[in-house]
Amino acid sequence: MIWWDPELRDRMATFPSARGDLSDPAVLAVLRDPGPEPAPEPDVTWTHTTVPNTAGDHDVPVRVYRPAQPHPNRPGYVLLHGGGLSFGSLNTEHRRCVALCRDTGAVGVAVDFRMAPDHPPAVIFDDAYSVLRHVTEHPGAYDVDPRRIAVTGSSGGGMLTLALAQLARDRGDTAPALQLALYPNTDDRVLPAHASRREGLPVIPEEAIAQVMVNLGPPAPYIVPNRTEDLTGLCPAAILVGQNDPLRDEAVDYAWRLLRSGVPTELHVLPGLPHGFDVFFPDVGATRHADDLAARAFRRFVSEA
Repeated sequence: MIWWDPELRDRMATFPSARGDLSDPAVLAVLRDPGPEPAPEPDVTWTHTTVPNTAGDHDVPVRVYRPAQPHPNRPGYVLLHGGGLSFGSLNTEHRRCVALCRDTGAVGVAVDFRMAPDHPPAVIFDDAYSVLRHVTEHPGAYDVDPRRIAVTGSSGGGMLTLALAQLARDRGDTAPALQLALYPNTDDRVLPAHASRREGLPVIPEEAIAQVMVNLGPPAPYIVPNRTEDLTGLCPAAILVGQNDPLRDEAVDYAWRLLRSGVPTELHVLPGLPHGFDVFFPDVGATRHADDLAARAFRRFVSEA
């Protein structure tokens, strides 16, 4: 029997079991619809702009979040939205962007990267990395301190977050201060230790996980973080995942690998929570607790670094 956080118990009893075939272009089109523009917030502002990709043949749309009170040399973060790298939009994690900006005083840059299966992993990866590098190389345009920039994301965006930390280490031209991942995909394999993928947990059933992995095609370099053998020398990490998330065990496995590799790592397994809890249930105490844990990790590794 699955134990749920008391605030979620009744809602999870009626939660939809699936969103449709995530390899179907019609289903993806619906799930990519950003909906209306978010309502203004009293203490956080945001603007839209673009960042050139590495090849200079595509302008990556971004949304830049700033505390209402201007100040130079703030800490910053680059955020990569969830959706298995196949769906979602800048609005998917708008609430979390506002919360992180408000709770830490950081400037945030959310990335509207191109997605699978329309584009291969190398293109998705380059869109994300181009933004991280641009923020690092042009700190004055964002009012950030280039030494205090985190990369963060949830689910598929969490997978991209962990992958970017690996690429940044290997290329040496950017140095994120923190990789902050919420319930990330870390593996395209169902390893024996990944029991949570076989427990029939809700929100993203095994079939849905398999579909978004098929959208990505064969494993490309970096894109699947747990396939990288050497994790030494990576920037500090903070990983949050719900107890009732099918991705729980692979997230925990990756966190333990980071710890064994000498990477400063926080791991929080949140009892009674499903995948995407903060998106589906933004109003519950558990989401506020997760926001606080994320903000504390950000302040520890980024703001106060």
